Amino acid sequence: MMELALIVGPLLLFFILQVTLNKEGLLAFVVLALLAFTLSQSSNLLGEGLLFLIGLTLGLIIEVGLGLVLRTQHWSKASFFGVPYWLPLIWGYGFILIHQLGDLVLRVI
Repeated sequence: MMELALIVGPLLLFFILQVTLNKEGLLAFVVLALLAFTLSQSSNLLGEGLLFLIGLTLGLIIEVGLGLVLRTQHWSKASFFGVPYWLPLIWGYGFILIHQLGDLVLRVI
């Protein structure tokens, strides 16, 4: 249970900080970048840096690229081609998080 909290906790902390302390997004970008870097460096799983880059790239393509074609949501504090700075980082962090959660589930089973 503690391992699950260590995997999911930083993401929850990020969203709490984003909602309560920072409305602009730059602080959220820095905090999330540090969280993603720390998570990928502290893990013993191979290839998480590559997973982060894949998630970041897909996040950019989907959020920015497709957003230019069809904008279905609006960000009031958009700062990077219509999306917040931190949003593509969430994609990269999410890829790492899903990989670690999957590894945890496989170890429990």
